[in-house]
Amino acid sequence: MSSKNFYITTTLPYVNAEPHLGHALEFVRADTVARYKKLQGYEVFFNTGTDEHGSKIQERAIEQGVDPQVYVDEYVVKFKDLKEVLGLSSDLHFIRTTDAHHVKAAQEFWKQVGKRLYI
Repeated sequence: MSSKNFYITTTLPYVNAEPHLGHALEFVRADTVARYKKLQGYEVFFNTGTDEHGSKIQERAIEQGVDPQVYVDEYVVKFKDLKEVLGLSSDLHFIRTTDAHHVKAAQEFWKQVGKRLYI
């Protein structure tokens, strides 16, 4: 394991519409930086994923007459497929904000923020 660590992430796009060129541009740029850092000897953690919460997602799901979770489950596949379509790093970490471990971590974060009176 390298003593030099590097973390890079993209924004987590909302899955209320199809992936587009803007997503591709951001993901490819981040992948380029991640690969460059690996070549420099860094232990790289490259993260992306999808944000599956928000009023626009709920509105789109209602328009289509489906449960919001069913709606995002369908769209997330299109975003996950970008890894292959764009030839992104094989060790890219993909997270969904509806993943149980993400929900638990976010809840813990806000508990700690509240406990320390940061807000």
